[in-house]
Amino acid sequence: MSAKTKSASSDSAVAQGFSTDPLQRVTLGYLINLLARLLAQTLKVRNGPGGILPGQFPIILELLNEDGLTQRELCEHVKVEQATMANTLKRMERDGLLLRKMCAEDGRQSQIHLTERGASLGRVAVVNALDVNRIALAELSGEEQAHLRAILTGMAERLESDLARYRHD
Repeated sequence: MSAKTKSASSDSAVAQGFSTDPLQRVTLGYLINLLARLLAQTLKVRNGPGGILPGQFPIILELLNEDGLTQRELCEHVKVEQATMANTLKRMERDGLLLRKMCAEDGRQSQIHLTERGASLGRVAVVNALDVNRIALAELSGEEQAHLRAILTGMAERLESDLARYRHD
């Protein structure tokens, strides 16, 4: 990019009220990604070296809520691709966090169950996650926290809808 093009791009961003300094963290995606990484890193540290990893946490939550889901159901609930889920489940099975049992109704599918160790570590991770959330939201009133959650949920729903529209077109 030439100096003249770069300057014009910078001038346009500034004119729209945005600084071009990446440390200003002006884009929504950047801020949310940063927050997500910090939440995940904090949770990982609190869970300890043998604890539930951030990528495993949504799966653990789903299985604590409803043990015996299939891999497909977990993919739908957690919103990840089959290949990603398969690799994560293999590692979790290797680490003794879950086990697979053949479905009684359909022998081609298996149900995923938490082991006692997985459930125990999962409950610890939930307590840690609630504590991390408390720290992150400490400056907000209960009403502000509820409003923030509603805003973020709405944003996620709109983006999921938009993504689904483009996947089916």
